[in-house]
Formats: sequence, structure tokens, C-alpha cells
Amino acid sequence: MTIYYLTISISAGLGYSLAIRKESSRNTAIYLTVSMLLLLFITSCRYAIGFDYFSYRNIYEMINGWSFGDILHTYYGEPLFFLACKVIGMTGCPYQIFLLIVNIFLLTVAMYFMGRYSKIPWLSIYLYITLQFLSYNMNLIRQSIATAFFLLAYPYLKNRKILPYTILVLIGGLFHNSLLFLYPLYFLLPIKQSKHSLLSLAALTTLVYIFFDPLFELLEPLLPTKYTKYQGGFFWQANGFYYVLFPGLYCLLIYLFRKRIADSMLRTVCLNSAIYHFIISLFITKHFILERFAIYPFVFALIAIPEIISSYQKKRTGSKPVLTYHRVLFLFLIFGGAYFAFAAFCGFHHVYPYVGLWDKSISAPN
Repeated sequence: MTIYYLTISISAGLGYSLAIRKESSRNTAIYLTVSMLLLLFITSCRYAIGFDYFSYRNIYEMINGWSFGDILHTYYGEPLFFLACKVIGMTGCPYQIFLLIVNIFLLTVAMYFMGRYSKIPWLSIYLYITLQFLSYNMNLIRQSIATAFFLLAYPYLKNRKILPYTILVLIGGLFHNSLLFLYPLYFLLPIKQSKHSLLSLAALTTLVYIFFDPLFELLEPLLPTKYTKYQGGFFWQANGFYYVLFPGLYCLLIYLFRKRIADSMLRTVCLNSAIYHFIISLFITKHFILERFAIYPFVFALIAIPEIISSYQKKRTGSKPVLTYHRVLFLFLIFGGAYFAFAAFCGFHHVYPYVGLWDKSISAPN
């Protein structure tokens, strides 16, 4: 666990120091580059952690012996990841170099997103680690690539440009088609909520939650085969309600601080994304596999929280307010730290504790 604690401390400490002393576009770029290198080291030098570590290694090595036609025939619904494996494998790169290439892509997109759209980039890096986006990268690789394309689609969602949004979601969906199920977020996230609509959404959620299994049976013939095969397996088991605690707390915090987000469209997107993240997370108490859909709306936490905190940086005249910049910052730092502690305790994505290549001799067997 030491490597995680050191990375969080270094990235947060360095970022906060730069923000206090001299924040500039140049310093931000340097900071993001340093942070990316730190995270790249962690994600690419891991060994035997992440539930899918060996399965992805087996896929990578197996695909080398396949033709492009075999890949397109077998994985016609999600071919891009396997085609990428084939292309990189043709260069003779071992699995660890493959992971390095994938992580360079994932982290480059993440750093671009946080550097371009976050009001406080160093805080977004902190949240990227503590809110488990980094651990996600080390387990569900294909879905992490799909999430990266969803990040690239964000400006088109916000600015209501459906064609480029659709293209990017489609490309991401060809890596992992879970993203295609979240395509409707383009239409749902910009809808302004009223008390009536929130009550209607709560009622609908309750009904679907109660009758989820019968509804799933009705939809089953329309779903990809791989999702129907989860029934009765490990990922079809239910999680405890304590897994909904942090999604619920995040949703509550965004709701309470929503008016601190000045941009009305961004405010609506961030609030709705928090609500849908909570709703999807609620359904993991039915079936654990549904958790993978929650990551897409949750990515907006990386810009929503900094947006809220930065609003307190403006100096106000008159009596000193109860909520100040440092108090609100501390609140969300505690939230992120508590989320990380909970995830580490529960062993999220099988990446805690960290195991590096240098620990091969004491790692889990092949």
C-alpha cells in the first residue's frame, strides 16, 4: 500500500504547492506530466493484480496466432481491443509493453480531460486515484478504454453536438459495448430536474428495483449473449448496501453544492450524473455486474468537485462565511480519502495491496 500512499501524497502535495505559489499553464502542464509518469509507473509495473490480469495476458498471447479475419468473425461485436492486441503483438512486444501502451493512452486522455476542463487539476488527480478510476484502469482494461472515449466525447455532450459524440461513443463501444448502453446520457444529462421529475425518477427507480429480475428476463433476448451468461455466476451475486454509501454521499454533496457551479449546463450535467451514478450503484445490491455501468456518469466527479471548490476562491466582502475555500476543500479531500480507505479495505478490483514486477517471486502463481 505504500506506493499508493506515496503517490497520493506527492501528487496532492506538489499540486497544492504549485497552486499556492504560482499557478500557470506551464506549471500545470509540468505537473500533469509528472503525475502521468507516476501513475504510468504504477499501472504498467504491476504484476498479478487486477482480476483480469492473467485473462488479458492470455488473450494477448492467444490473439497473436489468429488472423484478422478470425478476430472479426469471433469478436464482431467488440473487435477493436482484439485488433489492437493483434497489431501490437505483431511487433513482438511482450504483455508488459502492451500494458504500457494501453496505459499511455488511458492516462493521456485522463490528463487532457483534467487539464482542459478542471478548475483545479491537482485536485482532479487526487480524485482520479482516490475515487478508484486508477484502480479501474488496472482491472477492466477494455472498459477503461471505452471510458476514455466517453471522456473525449464530453465537450460534444455539453455543447450538444450529437454526431461527434455518437462517433466517439461508437468507437468506445467497439472496445466494450457497455458504453453503448449509456449512449442515452447525451439526452438525459442536460435535462433540468424539478421536484416533480425527481419524485418521478425515484418512483421509477423503486419499481424497476423491485421488479428487476422479471424485467431482465423480458429484455434478455435483446441483450448481447455475454450479458445473459452472467446469470447465476459470480458477477450475478449481490453486493451489500454499504457499497451504496459513497455514491449516495457523493450525490448528496453535489446536490447541496450544486448552486456553486456557475455554468448552468455544467451544473445540470454534474447533478444528473451524480443522480444516475447513485441509481446505477443502487442496483449492484441486486447484481454486482451492474457496477461497471456506474463509472461513466461518475467521471464527471473529476470536474464537478473542483468546480465547486474553486467557486470559494473568490473573495467576498462583509462577515466571514462559514464555508470557506479551505474548509470546503478539506471536506472533499476527506471524502476522497475515506472512499480510498473503504476501497482498499474491501479490495476493490483486486489491486490492493499493490504488487510490482519486482515482487514476482512472492506474487500469486500464474
